[in-house]
Amino acid sequence: PQPQSYHYFADARGFRCRCSSGGGGSGRPPLFLPPNVRGRSIIPNFGDVVSNVVILIGGLSGLLALMMMPAPTDDADECWQLGTCLPLFFVATVAVSIGSTYYHWKPTDSTLVWDRLPMTVAFVAIFCFMLDDYLPGSTNDDSSNVTGSNTSSIGPAVLAPFVIIGVLSVLYWTYTDDLRLYAVVSILPLLLMPILFMCYRPRHTGIAQQGIGLSFYFAAKICEEKDHEIFHWTGRRISGHSLKHVLAGLAPVSIAFMVLIREEM
Repeated sequence: PQPQSYHYFADARGFRCRCSSGGGGSGRPPLFLPPNVRGRSIIPNFGDVVSNVVILIGGLSGLLALMMMPAPTDDADECWQLGTCLPLFFVATVAVSIGSTYYHWKPTDSTLVWDRLPMTVAFVAIFCFMLDDYLPGSTNDDSSNVTGSNTSSIGPAVLAPFVIIGVLSVLYWTYTDDLRLYAVVSILPLLLMPILFMCYRPRHTGIAQQGIGLSFYFAAKICEEKDHEIFHWTGRRISGHSLKHVLAGLAPVSIAFMVLIREEM
């Protein structure tokens, strides 16, 4: 079951309107705020809410990088990676920033669903991208296939099933309060990606950027676990969970940079 203590974050401070008058001592509240919000929290859990902007920037930077790339060649794998898989990853990242903002505005199990749904899609998309780039497919030796491209790449074959499993894992948790399937979906790709780094050679450059992105996410998970401790260590300036959002947002920025510099090896 999802422990309710999960929703109790270290930094619960909100952004408040402390102004009592609009300028010039008129005694009226600012025009953009109704009078009943003066002195009240306008943005609850301010640090955890606002830090999601870094995740948003990460997703948008990736979409911009894809727009800057030249049109893919007749290589089917290249077309799938740049035209389907990576766009799905970056769009899901943008959706994560929105869902996470919604969740942290009012942390409950029902709002957490909208954080976890796009997160599973992002996990699956980047994992399938790496499967496609690292695991060789069977090569078509037909002489008519002048490009010699792979005809049975694993990434395109498993993307849709994995996305469905990821979404179902969140829905299953929602209706049964059983986190085991979601834990497998969210943790297993993180464990398998380093194995791909060590055991296989990718078809494109960008290994360093992928490693940096994965390192950012591992660091983000550590900060999530040390939420209260980091809040204490920093003199209540920033919590571990807010720092998690910053680091998690830097991971897709690294992948976006990979898109811009990647070449066939």
